[in-house]
Amino acid sequence: MSQLHAIFTRTSGFIERFMGIIQPIIDAAQDEHTRLYYHHILEEEEQRLGRLNELIPYLDSLIDGDKAKQLSDREFSRLLSDINLERFGLHNFREHLELSLYEFQDEETRSVLSSMREATQEDYLRVKEIIAALSERFSDDDRRPDLTDHDEGHDIHQVDHLQASAAQIGSAHAGKAPGAAHAVSAPAAKKGLTVGSLKGL
Repeated sequence: MSQLHAIFTRTSGFIERFMGIIQPIIDAAQDEHTRLYYHHILEEEEQRLGRLNELIPYLDSLIDGDKAKQLSDREFSRLLSDINLERFGLHNFREHLELSLYEFQDEETRSVLSSMREATQEDYLRVKEIIAALSERFSDDDRRPDLTDHDEGHDIHQVDHLQASAAQIGSAHAGKAPGAAHAVSAPAAKKGLTVGSLKGL
């Protein structure tokens, strides 16, 4: 539980920092599509932050005296479901960070986003391992969380976002993601990016 507590505390801080980065984009949006696109991402992360603000103290209460072992099967199953939801939240957050890399050209912001993205990917994989280990408590597979990895074949280092986004500078706005001067068209997006979608929000 202490590892989960550390991971979710770290990602909570990342979310707050990320929200601070994209809020100015929303405030200065020149078109409704861009504003709604990033506002949708912001709302998702706000909701996740709210869940973490409840989960983190609960995990903290379980660390003292290893109280997780004292939970009933029903309570433990609910805890696993909550943790698994945040595993998926880490997956989505990493995608939000990746998509945001298309928006920014300055090295300082890109470095911050890239650092958070790589740390989030590591946390995502670690949480998956922890859930698998915790699920051993149940012999019934129906009570174990679905740990299907939606990122099979996904390599977070596969795309050079700076090169990809820079290649689109000067492109027309039609058919492009928000912030078209910095974005790539949807077909060029990396396999595995499923959040919201680059179009239609």
